[in-house]
Amino acid sequence: MEEVYKFLKDCVVFYVATVNDGLPEVRPFGAVDIFEGRMYLQTGNVKKVFKQMMAKPRIAISAASEDGMS
Repeated sequence: MEEVYKFLKDCVVFYVATVNDGLPEVRPFGAVDIFEGRMYLQTGNVKKVFKQMMAKPRIAISAASEDGMS
């Protein structure tokens, strides 16, 4: 988990895909943290993405390093 966390932090921007009415919806994220041994994506609980993640927690995260090697 620490390796994934460091990679996402180094990428600065990564993309999170959720499902909205049966269709994928992708948006950029940049806020990630570790708290009490768990990794969290940070977003407001009034945002649509939060509601989508709560309704269907199976999300996808896409990120690439600047050199494109990882």
